[in-house]
Amino acid sequence: MNVKILYLYPDFMNLYGDNGNVRILERRLQDQGFDVETVRKTITDKDICFEDVDFVYMGSGFESNRNKVASHLAQFREGLVKAIDDGVPMLFTGNSYDILGDKIEGANGEITQGLKLFDFNFKEQSEKRFTGDVVLEDPETKDILVGFVNRAGAPEDWDGFAYNAIKVIGNVPLKKDGVRKNNLLGISLIGPVLLKNPKIAESFVRIICGRKGTEYKEVSYPNSERSHEKTRKALLEAEA
Repeated sequence: MNVKILYLYPDFMNLYGDNGNVRILERRLQDQGFDVETVRKTITDKDICFEDVDFVYMGSGFESNRNKVASHLAQFREGLVKAIDDGVPMLFTGNSYDILGDKIEGANGEITQGLKLFDFNFKEQSEKRFTGDVVLEDPETKDILVGFVNRAGAPEDWDGFAYNAIKVIGNVPLKKDGVRKNNLLGISLIGPVLLKNPKIAESFVRIICGRKGTEYKEVSYPNSERSHEKTRKALLEAEA
C-alpha cells in the first residue's frame, strides 16, 4: 500500500536538519509495510495539491524565506484548510508554524500575512535572537516534548497555544507554545523533532495507519526512546 508525504519547501525551509523528520517518518512507515512516496514542492511550483496526500511537513528557515513561502502557500490555502478539516496529519516545525497564524510583524515593522488558521500573531525584534533548550508539557496528557528553539522573536500572548513551557534554558521568552487542530501540529522546536520525541512520530504513524485501514504494528525504536529520555532528564535537572 502506498503512502504519500508532501514535503513543503525543502530547499527554503530546512535550516536545522529538518529533513531528518521526513526520513524518520519514511522509515517508520516502511516498517509498517507501506511503500512511501515523498513529493517535494517549492515556490517555483504553480500548483500544490493536498487532496491525495497522507502527511504534510514543513521545516524551519531564514525569516526571509519563511515570508516568501507564506506568500506562495497562501495561493493554496483553500486546499490546505480542506485537508486539515479532513484530518490529514501535518507537522510544522520551527518558524514554519508562524505562518499558520494571523500575521508576522518583522523587526522593521513590515507585515507578512499569515494563513489565518489560528488567531495568534508573531512579532520579531532586532536586538538578538531567542535561543535555548525547551521542555514543553501537554496540560491534558502530561506528555513531555523536548527540543531546541532558535527564533527572531516570539508569538504574542494567546489563549489557544497547546503546550505549557515548563523549563527553558536560555533567553527564549516562551510560557506556552504550539498549535493543534485535528491532526495538525505546529511547534517551535527545531532539528529532528521526531527523533527527540518518538511519541509524536508514533502518533502520526498510528493516525496514518488508521486512515489507511491497516493495523498498527508495534515496533521499538530504542535509540530514539533513549535520546528523548536522556534529553528530558538532563534538561529538567539543569539549572535554568
